[in-house]
Amino acid sequence: MEPKPKPNWKFWKKKKSSKPSTSALPTPAPTLVVAATSATAIAASAAPVETNSTISPVILDNQTTQHTLVSTEANSTSNPPERHAPPSHPHVSKTEAWLSRATLFLTFTKSVAEGVGLTPLKAACEGVVTLLEAVQTVQDNRSAWNELVLAIKAHLNTFKRQLGQVGISDILEEVESSLRDPIEEYFNDVTDLLANILAESGITEADIKTNKLTISILVQRIGTTKLEAGVINDYRLRLQTAQSKIMQSLLLYIASSVGNSKDDAVLAKLQFTKPSNISRPRECVKGTRTDILSECKEWSVNEDTPNILWIKGHPGGGKSAIASSLVNELGIKKKRLGSSFFFQRQNATTMTTPALWRTVAYDLARHPTIRKTLATRMKKEEIDLETPNIDVLFQQLIQDSLTKVEDIPIEQSPIVVIDALDECGGLEGQRAKDRKDLIRTLDSWSQLPRNFKLIVTSREESDITRLFSRTQPHTIELSTGEKTDAQSKEDIQSFLRIEFQTIAERYPESLSADWPGSKIIEDLAVKAGGLFIWASTAIKLVEAGEPEEQLKQALSGKGTGDMNGLYVQVINTSFPSPSVQVVQNLLSVVGTVIVAKEPLRLSAVAQLLSIAKSAAEHICTGLQSVMESREELRFRHQSFVDFLLDPGSDASNFSISLGKAHEALASRCLKIMRDELRFNIGNIESSYTLNDEIPGLESRLEKCISPHLLYASRFWTTHLEEVSPSPEVLEDVRYFLRNQFLFWLEVISLHQLVNGGVVILLVLLKWLKRRGLEDLIALASDMPKFITHFNTLIPQSVPHIYLSALPFVSEESWIAKEYGHRYPNTVKIEQGGDRKWSGSLNILSGHSEGVLSVAWSTDGRRVLSGSYDNTVRMWDAETGQQHVSSLEGHDSRVRAMAFSPDGRWVVSGSSDKTLRIWDVETGQQYGSSLEDHHGQVQSVAFSPDGRRIVSGSFDKTVRIWDVETGQQHGPSLVGHDGWVQSVAFSPDGRRIVSGSSDNTVRIWDVETGRQHGPSFKGHDGWVQSVAFSPDGRRIVSGSSDHTVRIWDVETGRQHGPSLEGHNGWFQSVAFSPDGRRIVSGSEDKTVWIWDVETGKKHGPSLEGHNGWVQSVVFSPDGQRIVSGSEDKTVRIWDVEAGQQHGPSLGGHDGWV
Repeated sequence: MEPKPKPNWKFWKKKKSSKPSTSALPTPAPTLVVAATSATAIAASAAPVETNSTISPVILDNQTTQHTLVSTEANSTSNPPERHAPPSHPHVSKTEAWLSRATLFLTFTKSVAEGVGLTPLKAACEGVVTLLEAVQTVQDNRSAWNELVLAIKAHLNTFKRQLGQVGISDILEEVESSLRDPIEEYFNDVTDLLANILAESGITEADIKTNKLTISILVQRIGTTKLEAGVINDYRLRLQTAQSKIMQSLLLYIASSVGNSKDDAVLAKLQFTKPSNISRPRECVKGTRTDILSECKEWSVNEDTPNILWIKGHPGGGKSAIASSLVNELGIKKKRLGSSFFFQRQNATTMTTPALWRTVAYDLARHPTIRKTLATRMKKEEIDLETPNIDVLFQQLIQDSLTKVEDIPIEQSPIVVIDALDECGGLEGQRAKDRKDLIRTLDSWSQLPRNFKLIVTSREESDITRLFSRTQPHTIELSTGEKTDAQSKEDIQSFLRIEFQTIAERYPESLSADWPGSKIIEDLAVKAGGLFIWASTAIKLVEAGEPEEQLKQALSGKGTGDMNGLYVQVINTSFPSPSVQVVQNLLSVVGTVIVAKEPLRLSAVAQLLSIAKSAAEHICTGLQSVMESREELRFRHQSFVDFLLDPGSDASNFSISLGKAHEALASRCLKIMRDELRFNIGNIESSYTLNDEIPGLESRLEKCISPHLLYASRFWTTHLEEVSPSPEVLEDVRYFLRNQFLFWLEVISLHQLVNGGVVILLVLLKWLKRRGLEDLIALASDMPKFITHFNTLIPQSVPHIYLSALPFVSEESWIAKEYGHRYPNTVKIEQGGDRKWSGSLNILSGHSEGVLSVAWSTDGRRVLSGSYDNTVRMWDAETGQQHVSSLEGHDSRVRAMAFSPDGRWVVSGSSDKTLRIWDVETGQQYGSSLEDHHGQVQSVAFSPDGRRIVSGSFDKTVRIWDVETGQQHGPSLVGHDGWVQSVAFSPDGRRIVSGSSDNTVRIWDVETGRQHGPSFKGHDGWVQSVAFSPDGRRIVSGSSDHTVRIWDVETGRQHGPSLEGHNGWFQSVAFSPDGRRIVSGSEDKTVWIWDVETGKKHGPSLEGHNGWVQSVVFSPDGQRIVSGSEDKTVRIWDVEAGQQHGPSLGGHDGWV
């Protein structure tokens, strides 16, 4: 039997025409009135139709027994008929329902093909699925039909999901050809399929146009369809390919569309500016690592696998090349949403964990929903990009954003590549805070849905191994050494073969095209032991000289994968029989590159080391196989640094001592500043011109301040703190302090580094104190005070450092004594002026209301403040910078806080009647709130062992809590007749002291919960604050009666006379760590220090606050005091000097 000729189905084919402009969207289709089901009409009416279409609405007459498909001609200018609600037909059969949908689809397929959006595509899929389900009743090739139907159903689900994505409708307002073409391709494949089915069924275009096609005929005809299984499968594959193109194009279209969004300026703040010397590592040579790349690709589209893939291996195993290849293979930022980040140890100061997650967030913002989420929150300032709390940053930028797109298909779901995790943190490695932060956020990623994929490459170091033992990622281990697999050896051979061909091309007269031959290549691959860095370094070694001779050197090493042996060959080959000076230059250059705080160019290194540029270039040229020197100097692989730092390596003559490298740089930085710092270094003509108003300032700075001077000015104390003082270094430090401080300030001012200048000087001060250099400490102590006192002036104008700051410095300061007389032609203060430093220093913004409480960590590094604005803030005690973002969760004022003895936890008490425990590192709340008090919580404290917390409340009770369980421990301690204002544990943890508005002090037994002895009575006002002495023998109390009293714990009697002097309530009191002094804060805005034995005031009042001093406490070493005030500031004071230490810790906008 001859096959039926396939009719020319022009009806189904779209005419070739020029593509409409993106702004010319199809007009809505005429309404389709369907009597069978209302759902069908709704679905069909969504399909667009050509404005000049000759196809009219289709009316299915359900009131007759013979269902007839009616087609009438319609003028393009005809108005569409009015919409009519379909009549109710409860007895419509399933057959009639699917026939209605199928028939509709047959009539509007041509029109739909002209549509471009996903909505008509979805409608088309629904119609064709209905039709094909009928074809499935045919016995022939039922399995093939079934697979085809399932495939199209899957496509339909994908289109539905895309339509459901928030923001997609905004992006698809105008559809460009990049998306139009793939959708049209899918429609063409669908119409080809339908035309084939109808042709095989004997249905002609005339049957439809002449209205002869009845439902019964349609059923009979379709039931005879006989397509071969191969043809059916071909359609399935064609449709699958077309669907994939649609999804890829959609992603690209969205990405390109959002690029011009009005949110660009906001989201640009996320961008991390990469150092110029950073580039993506080389990809794997084509045809290598195919097994690993295939495994990674399979994992990336499998929702049943863990969402983290860990590629681990020894240094030089090719992890970075694989990571770089995966960016391309997975189509990250091209075909698939995602990001990549490549850590480098030598760029640890810029390639940080915050930089990583900001980069990832910026790249993920290519998705419209994530983009909208981030932009909206950033506009509302709900995201703090500068927060030191990396966990909060990760949650705000990554977790919260990804949860908005959880149902994104796996083939489009985000995938992030992080290379060289082990290099995060620089030389500090596992000890670095940045590395610890990253480890925690990776742990958080593992808890995200499995369709959010993350690839991490790293060495197998202990902290990383602990992380992944918890999270159980999919793991790929790169085999090296004796475990090297055959595939790795073949890949290395392929790499070597290609590289040697390139070398041979440069020597056409002496080297054959297949030089050095397969045997030598195989030998080299064996020696590489699976380490691609060995092979790469060997190639660089061969390239560095005469090929044959250099190749012999590469082959002479012993063992398999012997990187150290190869590095020895590199050094020995490049520097045969080196002179003492060459060895010294090599150690200096390499040591500087290793410990430098930022990448340096060759010229800057030569200047820093005071060696000839040609000498430095000679070293870099000799090391070209292991070091890049075209721009900033950097090592090709971290394993070479490890080799140099190993004193037991085979090249011990060239081993680097970090201490000596830091000492050399510290000395050179001081020498450079001594030689190049000078008065008016920027050649500023007028004091009337502010820094940012100076014409051509940037080019002027390039001429006046050399790169090596700028480096020295920024990092001299960073290197200094790593070394012990030599007489030469001490002399240079002394010279700087007594002669160059103001010149150095000019550089800091012009380069907008004033805030960092305080930190630089505080590092110096710590170094001096650690070494007991008393003659320099006094002068150095005044310098950060000078900067912070004039911190609004110094960044704005260099001339006014001399004209406005120096004349008004306190006359008793060392700066005035050392520098004041050198500038006689400036303003002189004849009368008045400050005899000491003013307490009014700069305030950092943050809190929105007053601060009520302060606390000091047990290691003295951090300070807490709690405020009326319902938050707790943590500060770095040295720099005054906020340590983590605000600890937020309380619904009312935070009245009290305390650190746990081990420094890991913070407890806070609030007017919302609850206590909360916080994790110091993450800033997150630990467990549930402690809720049993019936009044606001006024005071909290940890027990000495950290297992219990005590709280006092307006409900007149004292309660003890178990830290682990969060449950109250024992009954409430009841006895006070007024509010409990203050509580504290005794040093042995056996007793608790409480002070109350009933004017009494009471002691409680922790185990029994009973009052210990009688109440301490004597105050004539509320007892605002109480504390135990360090030996537990005495208690101090401060009261609204303007007195402080000291009590003997055993007798309950007052010890000595009351301490009087404040002109207001004593709001807070505390003992010094040695028990010899007491500090008090009052509503008279001052802080006083008292001698316990004499009962007299020690030194002058500490003045500077502009509001009540609500809370005071000594630092653990007793040398400083922290105070918090209703003026919204936290201040740190030097106990001996009686002056504020460093800047005010501003940030609160309310009482402290």
